Amino acid sequence: MENEKYIEKWLNGSLSKEEQHVFEKTDEYRSLIKLDKAVQAFKAPEFDVQKELTQLNQRERRSGKVVQMSWLQPLLRVAAVVTLAFIGYYFIFFNAATTIDTGIAQKTELQLPDHSEVILNALSNISYSEKTWQDHRQVKLTGEAFFKVAKGSQFDVETSYGIVSVLGTQFNVKARDGYFEVICYEGLVAVKSGKENVELLPNNMFRIVDGKISTTSDLKDVSPAWLTNESSFTSVPYKFVIEEFERQYDVSITSNNIDLEQLFTGRFTHDNLSLALKSISLPLNLQFIEVEDNKIELSGEIK
Repeated sequence: MENEKYIEKWLNGSLSKEEQHVFEKTDEYRSLIKLDKAVQAFKAPEFDVQKELTQLNQRERRSGKVVQMSWLQPLLRVAAVVTLAFIGYYFIFFNAATTIDTGIAQKTELQLPDHSEVILNALSNISYSEKTWQDHRQVKLTGEAFFKVAKGSQFDVETSYGIVSVLGTQFNVKARDGYFEVICYEGLVAVKSGKENVELLPNNMFRIVDGKISTTSDLKDVSPAWLTNESSFTSVPYKFVIEEFERQYDVSITSNNIDLEQLFTGRFTHDNLSLALKSISLPLNLQFIEVEDNKIELSGEIK
């Protein structure tokens, strides 16, 4: 994981300025700082190692004995193991994340510690830390979710494509393989993805599809269509339409003689498989065949 790499570099002091800036915004960094302060606050009895070793050598020389220091390195290794074990214990028991997953054709609602509301779409994952929530309202998202954020301090949604930040608003984030989309429905949303820094007003959208960035400022929907059991698309490559269809219906679709990069605009229901298939095939003049074991064949040849 990316944060684990940052932790390792932070411990050995090899973080670059840019990496340090990114790492300081994470829960792990704040937890490490708290741990560091706690360790500094713990003071062991003062003990001058060099002075004690000198006095020990002098005593042993007078008695004619030779002092062997082979015990020192093993002792240091034990101390290092104990330190790492303490850090591991701290992260496991005091900074454990709450994680929620959804399966195929499943949606779920949850309430965060500040009473912000989240609805997860199918095959999505969200995690957050209750221990550090008061210090930093942050969730990590894979998949798609709609947020109604309670007013308060900055609220961050961390994805593999970037960070979405708000104070109190309603917005939708979709972070799938090759597809990143943020839509603002209320308030103001800040999106940081790579070198891109964008602020979205209501009805504005920011999208990255296969590395290509686009924005829209005249959306008509007041909330995501999937909240009412529909999937909606505007100029989206057809391959992503098929992937969403498979998530919502737990089916496997194979395609023949179809340009999967062609753009599709339309929607399909989540409640009627036959109607949904017609919704994604007829506009592109495609034919579909339902076969056994939740398998569907799409063809560009009309028989």
